[in-house]
Amino acid sequence: MSLDKKLLKKTNSSVAEESPKEIVKADFNLEIFNQGQMRAWELLLSLAGEIEIGMTENEAVEIYKQLQVEAGAEKYWHPPKIRFGVNTLCSFREPSDPLVKLKENDIFFLDIGPIFDGYEADVGKTFVCGEFAAADRIQLAGEQIYQMVAVRYNSTLESGAELYKYAANLAIEAGYELVGDGARGHRVSDFPHAAYYKGHLNDLERHPTPNRWILEIQLRDQKNKIGAFFEDVLTTEHAKIGSSLH
Repeated sequence: MSLDKKLLKKTNSSVAEESPKEIVKADFNLEIFNQGQMRAWELLLSLAGEIEIGMTENEAVEIYKQLQVEAGAEKYWHPPKIRFGVNTLCSFREPSDPLVKLKENDIFFLDIGPIFDGYEADVGKTFVCGEFAAADRIQLAGEQIYQMVAVRYNSTLESGAELYKYAANLAIEAGYELVGDGARGHRVSDFPHAAYYKGHLNDLERHPTPNRWILEIQLRDQKNKIGAFFEDVLTTEHAKIGSSLH
């Protein structure tokens, strides 16, 4: 089968041929899954609107817990990752400095994983406070790299590992480091996806099936001591939600 025909098959099928690493429940409902992802974006933006100068990350986490209840999420499948200022340099495996407070001209990112109607959602985005040119650049670069990888996903049959190699090269070209410790991409599905597979997208040696994987892009700027993060689900309709939200 030609590449074009294989891509057409992927585009026309909501569930491509899956490996054991991409299993979901038999009655998996893609519409409910997509609705949950959209609700998660709305929740994330609500949280961003509550973030204030002088706030600590722990204070923001407490706000998120209340907003999550108000949004109708049953619970979260992973605790919120909220990073302010210099803590945005940290990988997800590294703890934040709890004493860091958000400054007037600063950067922060949010990563939330609520569960809606039994389905996992996972979204993440970076925001800039005030006037901070270096932060504006890395925030934009992170989202652009996500979009470029998503386009490549839809125009090739590259594996998850190959897509992340492409992302790493894009990061270098933009003058940043792609953080590969923690933000490596992962499964998402009906809760819990870990019952099916606990591995990472950057280790996947096959082309990812649509609506099964979260693409995570985390960048690090050592010179300016800041980082950025963006994530959304890989789908044949890439950029349909997250990239349009500011």
